[in-house]
Amino acid sequence: MKALTEAIRDWADEGKVQSFLKKDTGMVQVSGCVDAGKAHMAYGISNGFCKKIIATFSEQKARELYEDCQFFDKNTVYYPAKDILFYESDLRGNQLVKERISAVKTILEAREMTLVTTFDALMNRLAPLEKFQEHVLEFQPGDVLDLESLSKQLVSMGYEKNYQAELPGQFAIRGGILDVFPLTEENPFRIELWGDEIDSIRSFAAESQRSIENLQKISIYPATELILDEKSMRKGLDKIKNDAQKLYGAYRSEMKTEEAHRIQTIAKSLEEELENFGLLSEMDVYLPY
Repeated sequence: MKALTEAIRDWADEGKVQSFLKKDTGMVQVSGCVDAGKAHMAYGISNGFCKKIIATFSEQKARELYEDCQFFDKNTVYYPAKDILFYESDLRGNQLVKERISAVKTILEAREMTLVTTFDALMNRLAPLEKFQEHVLEFQPGDVLDLESLSKQLVSMGYEKNYQAELPGQFAIRGGILDVFPLTEENPFRIELWGDEIDSIRSFAAESQRSIENLQKISIYPATELILDEKSMRKGLDKIKNDAQKLYGAYRSEMKTEEAHRIQTIAKSLEEELENFGLLSEMDVYLPY
């Protein structure tokens, strides 16, 4: 790999670019590079930086760059934008969420990595990364578990309880055995308890149910990007209701009865969703609250 970076060193302006990047003095524009050499150029001039982000204009171009960058940095991940059509209707299953959460996992865990994404993805509204990290569960043999409370916690993290953990995003409880299939893993985990204490942890094949490897420590990442506790949701809903009431009054004073009624209906429907389901549809829209 050194032979590839040395080729960049022979470029006369390489030193200037490195100097600007290290000083963080603003934007540096490098032009004239053909598409085939962009991954090579990005890798060469960013050498020495632990975490790198490459953003481009389209999903197709991002995936091409992702494949090219993997040659230079094995720890390269792709962070896709939320395609609202597919993301909301779940036409592609949880593949999109899986890719995004896997990228977040790499950001949190890896010391050195390259993230390839699009400008659309950078514009997606997200909860703070530290809030997401608070919900990552870690287990090792000897830990004490309450399966009932853990089951509720996994559901709040976006997991679906099933008779068998066959697909990513599912978990199952049978007696003193917990099976959970995180979105970030290729195989599910099986946690066996002795009483309320973890006796063993191992990965297993979802289809055959055969054990693969004994593990000393595992991390279970959420199966959804946004997790809010009841207090946060209630606080946000109160703010939404206050804003809705102000808008309602403003529209009524202007004799805009249709708009006033619509605002009142939306606020009431959000409150009912929260009361009945514990979450709001299109949650990202209300993140500022």
